[in-house]
Amino acid sequence: MLRTFLYCTTLYFISMNANANTDEIAPLEKLLPPGTNVAYIIGQPFNATEKINSNTINQHNADLLLTPASTQKLLTALAAKLYLTDEYIFKTSLHGNIYKQTLSEMEFNFTGDPTFTRKDLRKMLKQLKAKGITHINGDITLNQSRFNGYNWGNGQVWNDQAVCYATQASALVINSNCVLGNLKRSAELEKATVYIPGYEPIVLTSQVNIVTKEQQKAQFCDLEVTRHPDNNYTLFGCITPSKRNLPLSFAISEPTTYFTALLKAELAQASIKFTGQVVESHKTIKTAEVINHQSPPLAEIIARMMKESDNLIADILFKTIGAEYFQQAGNYRNGAKAMRLILAEKDISLASNVIADGSGLSRHNLVSAQTMFRVLEYVIRHDDELQLLDTMPISGVDGTLQYRRGLLTKKLTGKIVAKTGSLKGLSNLVGFVKTEKNHMVPFVLMVSGYNPKTIEQDKHNKPRQASPLTQYSAAFFNTIVSTY
Repeated sequence: MLRTFLYCTTLYFISMNANANTDEIAPLEKLLPPGTNVAYIIGQPFNATEKINSNTINQHNADLLLTPASTQKLLTALAAKLYLTDEYIFKTSLHGNIYKQTLSEMEFNFTGDPTFTRKDLRKMLKQLKAKGITHINGDITLNQSRFNGYNWGNGQVWNDQAVCYATQASALVINSNCVLGNLKRSAELEKATVYIPGYEPIVLTSQVNIVTKEQQKAQFCDLEVTRHPDNNYTLFGCITPSKRNLPLSFAISEPTTYFTALLKAELAQASIKFTGQVVESHKTIKTAEVINHQSPPLAEIIARMMKESDNLIADILFKTIGAEYFQQAGNYRNGAKAMRLILAEKDISLASNVIADGSGLSRHNLVSAQTMFRVLEYVIRHDDELQLLDTMPISGVDGTLQYRRGLLTKKLTGKIVAKTGSLKGLSNLVGFVKTEKNHMVPFVLMVSGYNPKTIEQDKHNKPRQASPLTQYSAAFFNTIVSTY
């Protein structure tokens, strides 16, 4: 009885102190431009010897449906952990019929392994050669029956499709379906020159003019890209000069074409003769398995997804959940339904929310701060078995919070553990704060409709000013760290 009394008394004083400072959060909205939407929930502080409870000490617009962006990955990670489990692996297998030194009816079966690389392909072919295979008779089939439907979610922005953070979530993935390069734009050049490694089977043409800032502004000109068949790209528009090359990343437009080129190069390297065609299939494989490559376990893949906010992994997991739950080809529709059913079993309802993908890239997604808090609460309460909190970025330390402006002060570094979510005009965070009083405070913060006005800076007399969003974030978390 005494222990219960002391525990309740402690919670009472924490709550009283929190309520006394409730109004310290609301005025911070004045730091943001007019028209900005803000929704937040601040949960009851707890410590290592206590369990999180469902009480909240402050909230605003908690039921407002907003675009979650990459905080959606917390839902995807939870559904994957619950249904697929940490031991789940992706298999990329090679099938066919072996007769002496020849393999016929050769077929790759792809299941969307987001970690599969050219190095893994090379290893599989070396294993094939070790079995004595020197010839491949007939065609090679690339089976992608694991998924169907679109490779991008409904509501994803079309002009992002050439960039690696929005690459296709296809069953066939190699090197993250992404190619890296750079653009040389030094002042002595009239046109920028592009570099792509010679071993990458894509074609990239630059028609980019190098102009001054004044010319760029007057011409309403920017750097743009057009995609052509067979993984050909044209960069055009204009860019200002710089001594530093501009890093580029290109999402593969045609994964099958890209893989075919890599496969032929690696077959030649392995001295395995092949004169047939490479074809696609979405039918059930009937030949025997010859080689099997396995991905790292799901726990490692989710950790990478969460820390670096990897969109490809998230959408692959989303489709895989749909495929496994309904035992059919996975897509964005059955992935969404499976997520709803899996979370509903844990009393987390997504009934009023719109779920379009696993990554949060789709603008169709709509999730409330209240829903996000329910998910966060479940994740914290079951962290012993889920081990999801360790996958979240830490302010000033790692992941997408390592260099987050406004959170890099001595007071906030290492104090915020949260999943980030950012798209044009919005910035979200879901996680918990470690306070000066050794409490942990769960929170959801969703900022949308953010459109900062251009602030003219006096370069001679005034230092560069932090953005309104940076100022608001710093003030929001400094208040929590100091108050609770």
